Amino acid sequence: MKETEFLIVGQGIAGTHVAWFLEKAGRSFHIIDNAHAQSSTKIAGGLINPITGRRFVKSWRIEDLLPFAKTTYQEMEEFTKMPLFKELAIIRYFQSIAEGNNWVTKTAYEGYEKYLRTDPLQQDLSEIINDSGGYGIVNGAKVQVGPIIHFFQQYYLQKERLHQEQFDYSQLVIQNEGVQYKDIHAKTLIFCEGFSAKANPWFTALPFESAKGEVLILKIPQLSISYIIKKNQFIVPLEKDLFWFGSNYEWDDLTNIPTAKGKAYLEERLADILKVDYEIVDHLAGVRPVLKDRRPALGRHPAHRSIAILNGLGTKGASIGPYWAKHLVDHLLEGTVLDTEVDIGRFFN
Repeated sequence: MKETEFLIVGQGIAGTHVAWFLEKAGRSFHIIDNAHAQSSTKIAGGLINPITGRRFVKSWRIEDLLPFAKTTYQEMEEFTKMPLFKELAIIRYFQSIAEGNNWVTKTAYEGYEKYLRTDPLQQDLSEIINDSGGYGIVNGAKVQVGPIIHFFQQYYLQKERLHQEQFDYSQLVIQNEGVQYKDIHAKTLIFCEGFSAKANPWFTALPFESAKGEVLILKIPQLSISYIIKKNQFIVPLEKDLFWFGSNYEWDDLTNIPTAKGKAYLEERLADILKVDYEIVDHLAGVRPVLKDRRPALGRHPAHRSIAILNGLGTKGASIGPYWAKHLVDHLLEGTVLDTEVDIGRFFN
């Protein structure tokens, strides 16, 4: 029998951050994860984009979330000895003159000066990128989500804390003082399952509106940039002449299988952006866990206090995951009050 304080189900971006903060607090835990192919973590671009939408508004709670994310990833860099976080400019190409004018207006707004810039690019991309309406620059960042997940997967396997298997809900026994799952007894179980939580029998109250996303990995020999390009879609540099491009939204087909429809959509977008040839190296798909109110859900189950959850990070997992994972861990360890915007209780009242 294995005795532990916490049992974490899922080791995507949410579960990895929860484990990180539990370990920093010196708490014991085990993880169950089947490396499910539908995980959106598998295809995540790791983008941190503080200014979003056609109206160029600051992302939700970005003033708190971004500094905390940066600090967390820098701490992970020190621990892993790997480059995991990089501040990158996002070149935001405008779709119209009106959009460009709106951008200029927003640069004068108080609190926006740290995110928006209008300085010229160091290189001329006019022969490569269709630029009909001008551009602005966002101070963004990129997180190496895949390497983070892989590193800690290997780390926890070596520590014999990670059990690579499909979690079986029928094997879970919820007790007054903890949970029993097969040969593991834990005081608290934390579900960090991502999209798979739709099948979780204890959290059926969560109003999931999950979306499938598809991305292309491109080889563009004529494009050499050290920043991110945004024109409807994102072009993110990976290495040498390889780029991540995406993504789309599909609400009906929630499988991890790339589709001809998704590929055609992305190629259409590429035709509007690139003037040069490219090669599709890979085509990937994953399902993002999104809740109806577009906010994460976290906290203990109102009726079963020995089980908790962190879910609904959506497309912004890289930027919001660290803050809300720490928020949940503080709640579980110290009894701190949950922020009402993310408290799972909002779905049970």
